[in-house]
Amino acid sequence: MKNLFILGFILFSTGLLAKPTQDSLLLKIDKRNQEIIGNPSNSKKSLKEELQAIFAKNGIVLEDSLWQSIRKAVQADSDKDTSIVVTIGGRNVNIKLHQNGFNGTQELSTTKTIRASSPGNNNKQVNVGINGIHVKEGNEEVHVGWNGVQVKEGDEVTRVIWGKDSTKIQAKDRNFYQRKGLNLYLGLNGTSGNLPAVSIAQFPAPLLSTDFALKPLGSRYAGIEIARTIRMGGGKKSRFNLGYGLQFDWYNFMFDHNRIIQKGNDAIIFQPILNANGGETVLSKNKMTVSYLTLPIIPHWTYSKESSVQMIGLGGYVSYRLDSYTKALEDKTDNLYKSTSNLFVNQIRYGVRAEFALKHFPDLFFSYDLSPLFEKGKGPDVQAFSFGLRLL
Repeated sequence: MKNLFILGFILFSTGLLAKPTQDSLLLKIDKRNQEIIGNPSNSKKSLKEELQAIFAKNGIVLEDSLWQSIRKAVQADSDKDTSIVVTIGGRNVNIKLHQNGFNGTQELSTTKTIRASSPGNNNKQVNVGINGIHVKEGNEEVHVGWNGVQVKEGDEVTRVIWGKDSTKIQAKDRNFYQRKGLNLYLGLNGTSGNLPAVSIAQFPAPLLSTDFALKPLGSRYAGIEIARTIRMGGGKKSRFNLGYGLQFDWYNFMFDHNRIIQKGNDAIIFQPILNANGGETVLSKNKMTVSYLTLPIIPHWTYSKESSVQMIGLGGYVSYRLDSYTKALEDKTDNLYKSTSNLFVNQIRYGVRAEFALKHFPDLFFSYDLSPLFEKGKGPDVQAFSFGLRLL
């Protein structure tokens, strides 16, 4: 088990991207005369000596266990042709045993295939893909993925997540959805609320009712969470759990106009970049980004992995603002304007979140801030929300 566990880590750390290339060696044996077909020296050596010489010429060794399998197949009282397939030192060796000889033109009509493996190979299987690296040896399996390492031995599974001590998951618990590990949130965000119409006779006006008009597909939300779960109760068909963790998340508000949000003396203002003619400079990108450190608390019900609905969660979160900045890009010149400021964004954020896990479909989430985005009296009275997919 220890060697298999280390093998999984080595493959993951080296970034193996493809399976090793395997050469093939094809041998044909006449069972009646017990000789290799097409070998000019077959009259001077025994069948075993012939095989040993051919194997040595190809840089591999004929192990005694493989020879016993071949001899048993040769001596078997059967009218069927036999094929023995074995992998030795990364090479596929296909040994075909013909009952009535072989003239070089006819195909096998009836074939019985025996699969064997040489000592030292131990039937190891290595699969590499976008979901990670999977190594299997007998009834032992190791999977190295984005959220940690999983080792399976019989009915017991051991998981190691981000270097923490492993936890044991019994077979009866593995049938239920597990909300823990590394979760990635990807989706869209927006705001709700009303901006008051400004009637100040000033150009450009500091605030307009259209200033929080956003580009729907350009306003993206992202978050990464390390999640843990405490089982609170349940029965054979469902479980009630308390989910918690630590999350970093980002709001990206992509404005659908050419007015840049700025921090004024006592409130935020939206102002355009005026060109030489006094007109507004057209912007290809105009956004405000706010990042948070978040503590989510998600009570949730989990169900069997065979159920259509596998998890329903409803909880909340509290966040601490880490950073906020604006970024604007001119359409024609690609000149970049970037400014870092608190923009009177509330330092503390809190809200509610719902999560759903469905069979054969990515997990869904919806979050809504109960706290206003800006400090009271320093900006418009709007709340942010986000929705999308929870991955990993």
